[in-house]
Amino acid sequence: MWSRFILASLVIFFAGRYLSDLADETADLTGLSKGFVGALILGIITSLPELIGTLSAVVYKSNPDLGVGNIFGSNIFNIAILSFALLVFGSRVHNGSLQWRSNFPAYLSISLSAFMVMLIGIFQMAGNASAVWGDAFILLFYVTGMWIYSRQGPEETVELQPGHGIRKRSLKANMLLIAIAGGLVVAAGVFLADACDDIARTTRMTSTFVGSLFMAASTSLPEFVVTMRLLRLGNIGMATGNIFGSNLMNLSIVGVADLAYSGTLYTAITPSQMVTLGAGIVMSGIFLTGTLVRSERKVSVPVDNLGILVLYLLMYLWLYNH
Repeated sequence: MWSRFILASLVIFFAGRYLSDLADETADLTGLSKGFVGALILGIITSLPELIGTLSAVVYKSNPDLGVGNIFGSNIFNIAILSFALLVFGSRVHNGSLQWRSNFPAYLSISLSAFMVMLIGIFQMAGNASAVWGDAFILLFYVTGMWIYSRQGPEETVELQPGHGIRKRSLKANMLLIAIAGGLVVAAGVFLADACDDIARTTRMTSTFVGSLFMAASTSLPEFVVTMRLLRLGNIGMATGNIFGSNLMNLSIVGVADLAYSGTLYTAITPSQMVTLGAGIVMSGIFLTGTLVRSERKVSVPVDNLGILVLYLLMYLWLYNH
């Protein structure tokens, strides 16, 4: 089972590493905002492992905690990725590139996460009532948010470091390559869910912990690769859009998974899932606060990024013991 886990993770890693250049060039070809392309195209493509892995865990393996833990764990892992990348490549990011448009998906992600905390709380108390209305709201919120984001127009141009350019392709060729890479990610996601389910069933670790740590980290490898490459080029707009666009897409996957589940997903998961979801809200808030402070050049030490990473580690220490 560990060999399957490693193999699936490697496929996801190498398929995801080529997506950033393709999305960057697609933004140039279409004239769309790089932050929007990061949130929509990269957000959807890099969320494919979470989609396939969660649906496989919930529907095929009948393991709701593994599937939902994958989503909530991926979200906090993604924010930790962005914080770590800023610690490594922060000197390459221009303060003027920290624009509100790039952070718009983060505000949407916080709002939808808060709604989901409320939704889980309602159904944990109400029992097996129908949650279709909640799922409809989640999906409508995602579609409406992305539509509003697309209407904001492009960000101001941020000069990237020399040598980042790639061979120009047609829009059709770009979309074909994105589809091929996405297909590899989908196939790997199915094998990953199967391997993680076996790990949870044959070890002393809970499904929530395995889903939130092992499965979440593996399905977030595309975000890791894409974010590190984008920030190495100084493109924080697309990197931020990718991370929080992926988080927003991940939350909408919960709505899809609940519709596919035989019962009500929100009553089948353990209450500890709300702690992970709440941690994502806190980490997002710290990141946005740090963005405002950094843009004003008030603090030279990246205490926000360090705080996010410490909170991430403490979260898993708590989760392991519960």
